[in-house]
Amino acid sequence: MGVAALSGPVDPETLDRGLEAIHELGFEPIPADNLRSRKGLFAGSDNERLAAFHNLAADPSVRAILFTRGGHGSLRLLPRLDWSALAAVPRAYVGYSDVTPFLLQVVARLGLVSFHGPMVAGDLARGLESDEWGSLERALSGGYPDSVPLERVGGDRAVEGPLLGGCLSLLTATLGTPFTPDLSGSILFWEDVNEPLYRIDRMLNQLALSGSLSHINGMVIGKLEVTDEVIGGPDLGSVVQEIADHPDWPVAWGCPSGHCRPNMTLPLGLNARLDPRRNELELGPPTAAPK
Repeated sequence: MGVAALSGPVDPETLDRGLEAIHELGFEPIPADNLRSRKGLFAGSDNERLAAFHNLAADPSVRAILFTRGGHGSLRLLPRLDWSALAAVPRAYVGYSDVTPFLLQVVARLGLVSFHGPMVAGDLARGLESDEWGSLERALSGGYPDSVPLERVGGDRAVEGPLLGGCLSLLTATLGTPFTPDLSGSILFWEDVNEPLYRIDRMLNQLALSGSLSHINGMVIGKLEVTDEVIGGPDLGSVVQEIADHPDWPVAWGCPSGHCRPNMTLPLGLNARLDPRRNELELGPPTAAPK
């Protein structure tokens, strides 16, 4: 199992705990060359991170690559990634947060399912709970159909489509670039951490104004801790409802994936189904990525 670092630097002790967790789970971690590097905000310079990732991805024995952490930095590398080389060795890629744009490009460019799930120096280092490990194991082994619990689902009818999305701030960071995801026909999942309500409102409006929400089939919101909700003021529910007030948009709440615990693994690009009669996200067989 490969371990890559496209974004921020990693604390050595935290990294060691995460690598040991991979051992305990029965896998041999194969580290990228830059895992212990540090240059400013990043796990090495752009050239170092890029070369280390390409070297790791060139190994055909590496059938899955997990990322160490998020932070910042992967966007700087997207234009220089060798997608032809990545296509030569189909594999699973697992991460979230800053890795969101990369995971969505894996779906769009390579036609593969990628996985919004635990990272080595975060979730694995603190110790996966049994349900988190089971979710990751089923994802890596193709154990679908499967389901993820939700707090509630609102809407009048069931919908389905490929599950796409990730960290909200990274989804908006790609707008206006060649890496803007096409969300048409999808069930859009989004989550984030430590974001005040006004920023969430602004980011959702930015997605709406860009047209990205015009043709989605449904919306799934992660477990969020909004930092500035004011008593008597607008809450997250009203903000989302104002943007997603559409008869064809079921909206689901409380999906446990990303910056939360438990952090369940979601297969991006796999067909998903939302049914207002069931408080769960149903995950089915893969479908083609939206055009």
